[in-house]
Amino acid sequence: MDSKRAKPNLEASKLVLVEWLDALAQGEWHEAKREDLRCKTVGFVVFEDDEQIELAGTITDGMCNNSITIPKKMLTKRKEIKIETSVRKSKRKKAAAVVQGSDTPTIPYSNH
Repeated sequence: MDSKRAKPNLEASKLVLVEWLDALAQGEWHEAKREDLRCKTVGFVVFEDDEQIELAGTITDGMCNNSITIPKKMLTKRKEIKIETSVRKSKRKKAAAVVQGSDTPTIPYSNH
């Protein structure tokens, strides 16, 4: 896969769920034990090449925020999340009627 270092795009960025194995480092004496290092992350793909994928939680045209870069060798699953962007005419609901006035009773104001 070629490098795709493009600026994030609101219309083109794919939303994905990835499962991956994290790394663990401990700097103090401890008993040797196996840790559960499985993680799940959901985000918009803002960069991807053969080695890594970068997912962001928030995107706008040209920028992103709250991102994580994960080496692809650590991925165990990947699933694209489809976002429905259009509503079929038969599925649309009619807009509720707007009525003039207030449904809140008038409460006298006392300046004591």
